[in-house]
Amino acid sequence: MNPKVIPITDEHLLEGCRKKDRQSQRRLYERYFETMTFVCYRYAKDKEIAHDLVHEGFIKVFKNIHSFKNKGSLEGWIRRVMVNVCLDYLRREKRFVGEVPISEAADSAIDENAINNLEAEYILEKIAELPDPLRTVFNLYIIEGYPHKEIAKLLGFGASTSRAYLTEARKILKKKLGPTFKRERQVNHG
Repeated sequence: MNPKVIPITDEHLLEGCRKKDRQSQRRLYERYFETMTFVCYRYAKDKEIAHDLVHEGFIKVFKNIHSFKNKGSLEGWIRRVMVNVCLDYLRREKRFVGEVPISEAADSAIDENAINNLEAEYILEKIAELPDPLRTVFNLYIIEGYPHKEIAKLLGFGASTSRAYLTEARKILKKKLGPTFKRERQVNHG
């Protein structure tokens, strides 16, 4: 007779982590390590720094696990902790300096369908090549879904600067991904 395997849910792990159970902490860490490394890498640009940020983030998660109020998913809460750890790192490194004039915040069009045809890894590599403030605003707005007002508050500059950084990031990505778009279209359409 095969023993029945009962999956361990986030709720079980959460309960164990609140009791400071090391095995529950290890399992939670293992469950979300890869996902959170991916999150941190988008901000850190360097894999070793991203791993350090993940470790720092999980320390904060375990220290503040009691503050998770079961509103939304545990993974979403952990992701938010990780993003905040990354933003703290970028602030410590003084990666955000100066404002961008509102006149530079004109929106630029980007072919959304072309992005869908590219491999995610390649796009992430190109996002990682963006300068720090542009990459961070792009990640917060496009990937994490933060509004410009909240980004501005988190990073210590105006909402217009956040919009300008996003516009500039889009322009750069459009240039970087442009040749790939053409190559993809040729491969897919003849």
